[in-house]
Amino acid sequence: MSERTERAKASKILLVSAALIMAGGAGYACSSDDQTDSELGTGGSSSTSSSTSGGGNGAGNSTSGDGGFDPDPEPEPCEGHPGEVICLDGVAITCGAGGEEVLQQDCGDEICVAGTGCVLCIAGQFSCYGNTVQSCNPGPPLQWDPIATCNPLAYQKCNAVQGACMPLTIIGGNTPTGYYYQYARFQTGDTEFLGGYDVDSLGDYLYVNRQGSHLDVYLVELLDSDGDGEFEPNQHPDNPDATGPVEDRVLTHIQTYDTQLGQQSQGELYAVTDGVFFVDQGTQGDFFKFTYNGQTTTKVVDTNTPIAFSQLGYDQVNGVWYGSNELPQWGGGRRVFSYHAPSNEWVFEFGYPDLSGDHMDGLEVVTDPNTGTPYVYVSDMTSDYLGQYMRDRGDTWIQVNLFEYAGTGEYVEGMGFGALNHFWAAAGSAVYEIGGGDLAKFTEPDDPPPR
Repeated sequence: MSERTERAKASKILLVSAALIMAGGAGYACSSDDQTDSELGTGGSSSTSSSTSGGGNGAGNSTSGDGGFDPDPEPEPCEGHPGEVICLDGVAITCGAGGEEVLQQDCGDEICVAGTGCVLCIAGQFSCYGNTVQSCNPGPPLQWDPIATCNPLAYQKCNAVQGACMPLTIIGGNTPTGYYYQYARFQTGDTEFLGGYDVDSLGDYLYVNRQGSHLDVYLVELLDSDGDGEFEPNQHPDNPDATGPVEDRVLTHIQTYDTQLGQQSQGELYAVTDGVFFVDQGTQGDFFKFTYNGQTTTKVVDTNTPIAFSQLGYDQVNGVWYGSNELPQWGGGRRVFSYHAPSNEWVFEFGYPDLSGDHMDGLEVVTDPNTGTPYVYVSDMTSDYLGQYMRDRGDTWIQVNLFEYAGTGEYVEGMGFGALNHFWAAAGSAVYEIGGGDLAKFTEPDDPPPR
């Protein structure tokens, strides 16, 4: 028996007739190419249950030699529904004449209607396809019809409940809810750092755009400089969770690739094992990939939505790219977009408040290693504050935290995450490391492996 049928035993069967759904008015539905709750990690989780009679190992009070019996067993899904099509947790189940299960079909992004099975949509429903608002046309044939196009440059987003383009407002406030700290700072002339902007990190390595034509690769190493036999990346004199001197870091220049990476300080990198993705304001929403093997550059997104992006991030859980910019006419940037690949469009997601840094200059997506939840982090040009945002149910966004540190207000000209489970920012003549404190609860595993 399938896993979903096993779950059905422990669930109350909900029979929903098409008439009842119609009476409920317009509902929310996504097209088959749009993001769904399951893709965003917000869908239901499977559960199992067990019971024994008489307690302990089931002996003594049991009337069965197998460890007891269930006096009130859950019915099979098709019990009492011979010859019907029923709906259970988004699955259409066809029942045989004898009340046995004949067929299951997971409706996925479609809708399960009792007596019918999986259907594309129901009359009166709306959905979103990128920036397009769609309405269900009962036909025949049954299909989604476009009824409006939202303008992301005007901060509009499709609302599948209202069936309209809705203006989005600034989300979150300016009151800090947690703290983080500054650690290493590598300055040109004093270290092997050659200067540059637009930084990202992968593993223990940093990748920096220098002068728009050089990709510099560095190795970051943590030393046990306090001699206690432990490597403590979060140790800081002001950190109550790891109080002590900051342990030394060493930055080693490993390699330089000579390649065009776009305009430095107005672009961003995203590092992967075989190369780096990059974007800058001049590419108008398009972005590229430089591959180490063969040292070739290819355009990976040629979008229909020209937006002058300066920042780039990637949600590894849901496979979604995010972009933002820093233009004054856009309120200093502070607007975050996502890339909808099926429509080849950038969709407006949320705006955040002024964080006292003149304009936006940092965006990164980091998955909480303990919960698997992806968070979008944003920063103004100074790194005094890091805003933490999460996509909630109903395709809305919330500000989870606003982290701050009492530092020097270093410039942020690009921001990445990786080495030592910390964020890294470049400022032209220096690259520096921030993290730890309350921020570490969302970026570091509860039981980190030994270094």
